[in-house]
Amino acid sequence: MCIRVHYAPIGTAPPFDATTQTITLPPGLDREHTVTAARAVLVELAVPQAKFGALCFCGEPLDLAPLIPQQRTGEQAVTHGA
Repeated sequence: MCIRVHYAPIGTAPPFDATTQTITLPPGLDREHTVTAARAVLVELAVPQAKFGALCFCGEPLDLAPLIPQQRTGEQAVTHGA
């Protein structure tokens, strides 16, 4: 399984969870700081990194795009167009 990225507030999860192969980064970072943070965790795990980007141990680039939250579909949201 390749390394995945999860976004959560600092202190709520370890930087790397070996059982799920997940790197946890703080939400709200700009693109440059997200890549830097991911690379820092990967370097600590001894995963070789190219000059740019963040690479998984398999050599593929990590998907650093945060997931878009699910849209609200409750009755109030549908009725009021929220």
